[in-house]
Amino acid sequence: MAALVAGGLGAGVARAGGGPAPPVIREPFTALPCPIHPDTTIEVEGCQEMRILRTDRAIDAEVKAIFGRLPTPSARASFVTGEQSWLRYRQQSCASEAAVDAGGSAEPVALLTCVLRRNTSHLADLRAMKKVVSQR
Repeated sequence: MAALVAGGLGAGVARAGGGPAPPVIREPFTALPCPIHPDTTIEVEGCQEMRILRTDRAIDAEVKAIFGRLPTPSARASFVTGEQSWLRYRQQSCASEAAVDAGGSAEPVALLTCVLRRNTSHLADLRAMKKVVSQR
């Protein structure tokens, strides 16, 4: 589960028009299966991973929409930098939070739960931002 902390944003690739492309979250894990009634720690991890991937895709969609509405290359570059900073915050703060359970079977679940919570909060922030940039 430590590999989750190394997840990243695919960004910085120049587009045909110049400047960065909208960043895309790339998780380093391949999601485990999620049964209908998870009973084991591994099954719970799989379900959390699936939820994280769904929220990642929702974040990516909001980021793309916002990025396309930003008026200048400098605004888009600043937005990309902010998203990269947010992902580093998500990784580092969740690793710290999960460290409370270091070495135990609850650590990966704590890490994934934190990531999901950060994603959900960020998604709400992005939706609010999209409303602001769409009004202009």
